Amino acid sequence: MYIVFTLPNFFEGEAEAITTMFQSGLLRLHLRKPDSTAEECRLLLRALPSVYHKRIVIHDHFELLNEFDLCGIHLNSRNPKAPEGWKGHVSVSCHSIEELEEKKKENFSYLSLSPIFDSISKSGYCSAFTPEELHEARAKGIIDERVMALGGICHDNAEEALSYGFGGVMVLGDAWKKQALPVVLTIAGSDSSAGAGIQQDLKTITNCGCYGATVITAITSQNTLGVQGVMPVPADVVESQMRSIFSDLRVDAVKIGMIPNSEVAQAIINVLKEERMRSILPIVCDPIMLSTSGTRLMSEDCINLVHNELFPMCTLVTPNIPEYGYLHQKGLGISTNLLLKGGHAEGEKMTDTLHLIDEAKQLSFSTQRIKSSNLHGTGCTLSSAIASGLAQRLPLSSAVESAKDYITRAIAGGANLKIGKGNGPLWYKE
Repeated sequence: MYIVFTLPNFFEGEAEAITTMFQSGLLRLHLRKPDSTAEECRLLLRALPSVYHKRIVIHDHFELLNEFDLCGIHLNSRNPKAPEGWKGHVSVSCHSIEELEEKKKENFSYLSLSPIFDSISKSGYCSAFTPEELHEARAKGIIDERVMALGGICHDNAEEALSYGFGGVMVLGDAWKKQALPVVLTIAGSDSSAGAGIQQDLKTITNCGCYGATVITAITSQNTLGVQGVMPVPADVVESQMRSIFSDLRVDAVKIGMIPNSEVAQAIINVLKEERMRSILPIVCDPIMLSTSGTRLMSEDCINLVHNELFPMCTLVTPNIPEYGYLHQKGLGISTNLLLKGGHAEGEKMTDTLHLIDEAKQLSFSTQRIKSSNLHGTGCTLSSAIASGLAQRLPLSSAVESAKDYITRAIAGGANLKIGKGNGPLWYKE
């Protein structure tokens, strides 16, 4: 489990930042404001969509528990006891292995042990444990899945923390840091004509102000007239590419495009599950299931695997109307945030509809249809632009709005291009 602590101070845009974290997959937030008043915390909670209140644990002002139907409480030196009669979630901090061993005899939902590493946010708060002590505590069963690592946890050491047997990491300072140049990883096929796939993703990610890294899932022989050949990349090579990136780069968002078979899908799912244990990782999936002519591009078992295991991990899935219709016909509903792309619909206006599942609301984004025969790579472009917005920590609706503006300009910019003999590429210009 990846758990985030709020910063001790309130700041402008905090509610929006927390909402974006929840939309990107954060399952637990600890509201820790030691010097706050109850009213200050109340104002922050009111600014958050109420659906996310059940993911929040508070450290102070326990009277807010029932008022906002929160997840639970975290005991600390300021508030060492749960309110009388409280039967819900209770977690607690421990600062020695002996204290942890003693506290584990009680019925806490989970316990934190700190500081595992030198603190990022507290000067002079240094690691209290050697690796040998942590390994020994694990061997004795003191550290297990119910114990969370706290103190100095960041992207670079979260994997080490988990290797000691902790069930998750609790992050404060590192979770709120922004990279000067956000990194977007695109996992997709290669298009030799560069109008779609990895090549178009990289152009889009760069134009949107991010750094693009790549994992290639298939090599296609492709031009503006169609696809002449496909060679899937072996699943172990896809996995190796992903591990190379995640072991070195701090990835701020992932975009997924072409998945050629179920073996590659499983490799992607396995690595992303691991990464979501140590960071907030927005994932945008453009499910390339059907060709323009309606030909199925994924096998039945691959579609089922992607639907059942990959989609639930995603921040957003972006099917077009034929793909959504195909899934609906098979009885495969999408239970995560969904952007239904309306480019295949008739009419002078194109409307994409964003379904925010947790918040139970829909937002429509309409643009005038631009007359163009150069529409190769529109799905890749839109999903990469959305991932870039999420990497820059925009709320999901704002990331979609920004991406819609980008792709509209790219379609207009490419309308009069003469590249190839068929369906040409988009072209973005400032």
